[in-house]
Amino acid sequence: MKKILEIALTSIFVGSVLAFGGVQPLTYSLAEVLIFMALLLFLWNQQRRDEISLSLPLWPFLFVAWVGLQLIPLPRGFVATISPARRLTSKWLGTLAPHESWTTLSIYPHATLLGFIKLLAYLSVFILAVYLYDSGRRKSLLVAALIWLGCFEAGYGILQHLLNWNKIFTVTNPYDLWVATGTYINRNHFAGLIELTLPFTFASAFYCYQLWSDWQQGLVARNASGKESAAGFQVIFYLFLMLIMVLALIFSWSRGGILAVLATLIVLSLLTAFKVKRKVWGLGVLGFAILAIAFTLWIGLGPVLSRFQTMGQTNYLQTSERGMIWHDTLHLIGANPILGTGLGTYGEAFRPYQTQLVSMHIDHAHNDYLEFTSETGILGAGLLFIPIFYLLIRMIIAFLKDRRRYRRAIILGCIGATLGLLIHSLTDFNLQIPANAMIFSMILGIGYKAACLEPQKEARKKAASAGVM
Repeated sequence: MKKILEIALTSIFVGSVLAFGGVQPLTYSLAEVLIFMALLLFLWNQQRRDEISLSLPLWPFLFVAWVGLQLIPLPRGFVATISPARRLTSKWLGTLAPHESWTTLSIYPHATLLGFIKLLAYLSVFILAVYLYDSGRRKSLLVAALIWLGCFEAGYGILQHLLNWNKIFTVTNPYDLWVATGTYINRNHFAGLIELTLPFTFASAFYCYQLWSDWQQGLVARNASGKESAAGFQVIFYLFLMLIMVLALIFSWSRGGILAVLATLIVLSLLTAFKVKRKVWGLGVLGFAILAIAFTLWIGLGPVLSRFQTMGQTNYLQTSERGMIWHDTLHLIGANPILGTGLGTYGEAFRPYQTQLVSMHIDHAHNDYLEFTSETGILGAGLLFIPIFYLLIRMIIAFLKDRRRYRRAIILGCIGATLGLLIHSLTDFNLQIPANAMIFSMILGIGYKAACLEPQKEARKKAASAGVM
């Protein structure tokens, strides 16, 4: 049953990525149905075997409950008292009839309901990932699929850029002409996928290096199965895959994505430096960096550098579109600081506070932190992001303490993917893209299982055996 569920979950997130990131209603609705079916199959199998004992954290359920509260009808006078801005915004949008005595905290319950269903799907992915991942097997279809999916998207994006080909399969992409977008419409969301997959390629290279290092130091018998002796070639292979992904990211011209991956690679390199004593790994990472820089300089960085140069202009934040949107979004948050306007309602709630770019319909804040805060309030955003940052810290600690090489490598990949997307979320909305949000939820589930549950289980077994002795 585990194998079936693993294949099902892999097929769902791969299919969502290939279907333009799952942004079309038909695509994400189908993905949600399949995810819920997989979860029901898992629960049915567990109930049939009397094994429902999966340990899960409380924090994702708290955030789901908070969003659910936004959909519950409450007395109109009570809502107007605790959220005056909600009444004014709803009146402006025409979603609050004068004769209604009951209303919701969400200004647009239909949009919040759609967001709530998506949120339940992401929670289901998290639960399935916690159940399916097992570092004891020293392999994971989910992780392998992430790496190869990232490589396919990177190769596809490179071809798009080099051939000036703005097609996604047979569909012409009307935006972001002649840059790498893979199967995504938006280059920044393509960069988000690279951020989620590249760290696992780095982690795989690190894992193979550890095997090769053990073989070189005589810690592994030279007449072993041959896996360790071939690990040196695998290190080079994974570094080559990383180079492809980095090139695709540069060809996307996504400034936020490039900065996020650069910061992620620096952090991952520093973390691995604490776990290896030989200088070969450091020299290999440095050689990869030099090769990547040399190759990008050879192909030309003019368009990319020109985009970064605009960031140094005077009053860049005040004059850029993102800066204008963020400025008005802060006013929206100021009017609804605690309760928010309802998950998924940013596009509607923003209009009364839109003082700039008034000819445009802004449906996202280009900052996940601001968007979630405006929709779910400070409390809701805290329930969402604080536990994620806490889990990131737990994963870093687990990586530094763990002695199991494979699990340590997987945790390293989860650290990089989580950190990269959290950094990029400062300037974009990858968490609003179903495919990326789904993969992010899966990575959090894998990281939680590897960094928290498995070490706890081993500690309990060790304590029990010590007590018996």
